[in-house]
Amino acid sequence: MKKLMLMCALVGVAALFAGCSSLQAVGTSKLSGQSLTQSGNTVAHISATTAGYYFLWIPLFVGSEKAPGSIAVLNEDTANVTAATRMVTRKAQELGATRVIDLVSTKTSSGTGPIPLLFYWKTATVSGNAVR
Repeated sequence: MKKLMLMCALVGVAALFAGCSSLQAVGTSKLSGQSLTQSGNTVAHISATTAGYYFLWIPLFVGSEKAPGSIAVLNEDTANVTAATRMVTRKAQELGATRVIDLVSTKTSSGTGPIPLLFYWKTATVSGNAVR
């Protein structure tokens, strides 16, 4: 019983820190007068990160793709490059860009928690330059 309570407490603490997403756009006023492309007009540099806590392949707590900064519980699998890319391209479209160039992505996964072979922390980050 004590082990079960400890495991529940650990999962509860992990839930407080797990599952995040962020979306940042740096507009032209913050680029020190530098252009990000040789052709077209620079709109912004955009970066999206999404992360989550998984049991095997099942997302327990992940960052929401549709509402950056929010946590999705048991219903979204967004700690991947595809979701982060959609976040970047959606933001570029909102800012009036017609293209996103120089997309760069990274993803990581590492075992964690009480049983590292079953519980994983996954992160995906995508950034690109929005231009028109």
